[in-house]
Amino acid sequence: MRLRWRWFRITVIGTAVLVTLCVGVLIANRFAGPLPPRHLVISTGREDGAYYRYALEYQRILASQGFRLDIQPGPGAVATLRRLAAGEVDAGFVQGGLTSAPATGVTALGSLFYEPLWVFYRKELRVSYLSDLRGRRLAVGEDGSGTRELALRLLTDNDVSEANTSLTSLGGTDAETALTAGLIDAAFFVVSPHAEIVRRLLSTQHVELLSERRHLAYAGRYRFVAPLHIGEGMLDIARNIPREEKVVVATTAALAVGSGTHPDHVRLLLNAADRVHRAGGLLERPGQFPSPANLDLPLNDHAARYLRVGPSWLERTFPFWLAGLLDRLVLVFLPLAALPFPLFGLLLPLLDRRQRRRIALRYEQLRECAIRTESCAPATLEAEIEGLRSLRREVLEETDVSRMYFGELFHLTMHIDATLDRLERRRAELLEGDRGAGRVSPETGAALRRPRSAS
Repeated sequence: MRLRWRWFRITVIGTAVLVTLCVGVLIANRFAGPLPPRHLVISTGREDGAYYRYALEYQRILASQGFRLDIQPGPGAVATLRRLAAGEVDAGFVQGGLTSAPATGVTALGSLFYEPLWVFYRKELRVSYLSDLRGRRLAVGEDGSGTRELALRLLTDNDVSEANTSLTSLGGTDAETALTAGLIDAAFFVVSPHAEIVRRLLSTQHVELLSERRHLAYAGRYRFVAPLHIGEGMLDIARNIPREEKVVVATTAALAVGSGTHPDHVRLLLNAADRVHRAGGLLERPGQFPSPANLDLPLNDHAARYLRVGPSWLERTFPFWLAGLLDRLVLVFLPLAALPFPLFGLLLPLLDRRQRRRIALRYEQLRECAIRTESCAPATLEAEIEGLRSLRREVLEETDVSRMYFGELFHLTMHIDATLDRLERRRAELLEGDRGAGRVSPETGAALRRPRSAS
């Protein structure tokens, strides 16, 4: 009986633990998801651009966290958006103002840094506005680049199009060479102020940088545009580059992901972005980026929470892969930690019912004995007395019982003793009556008068 009860308790507790662990796993998969793959692919621009250099920094940071980041260079942000929408890459750097590009399911993790639009033109031309470039030969960036998308949008606002102007798909050093050689009249570049191409063109005597006088108009028209003041000597104090203050319009570069990106990858990439871009730069204030501002792509839900509250304590304390594992283990074992409350609520009533049932069965034996001894022969009475004495020994020798039931067992012993006393008095009365009638021998009388044992 005790062995069966022990196995019953083990089965109940084991089943409860197993069910709880299964529930914890389901909760972890529902809210934290499975562990993320250790391999990601990011799309960038050309190898000589800022996007590629930043991707190299991300690659180094992710490698220290146990993840591999492969870099896929390309012509620019438009191609990156196509790759993201097609699910060919996990993440990519994109330039603001590319709403005309296909971006189904693509979301932004945040803006990272400013990307000024540099419009360089031959100095002999008199150019004060973009509209002054109508009818000229312009290099607006290679096909698939964000430079081309932004340049064409701003030129269209100024009634400059292929119908009245020669627009050439040149970008980077090719556009620089064509401009300095006099093959084109102006060139558009969306690059970092640290790019060598900007410093070279600002140092070229017969090339001038357009200072955008209508920067507030563009900023009011497009939410992804911000005016930037490039002060005299800001790029190179020793060589005084630029030679005078210029105002340019700038977009913000954003880190974007596709629709199937794992939530842990979102936090991992934002952690790398925070470490790379939080210090600020020549045009950015410390702590200004990453930011949810100046985005024309929808902000990723997981990124919005990260940008609002930052990394978790686990991510700040442990390597990212270990933090992700611990996060899921917490979700798995949290229901297990709460298991004792309902488990005790189930087991304690079962234990109480078992103990009370055992006491009730002994009371039932006592009651049946009292009923049987209402009218019985002396020999039968002696057997009943021996049965009660055996029952009393069982109760006194009971060890598999909690202290909280000692009171019930004490009362049961008192009731057994009371019944024994009553039966022994009756036995003595029967003995005296039979002796007077001469029906009991001296030996039988001595046996019937045997006192109750100390047990």
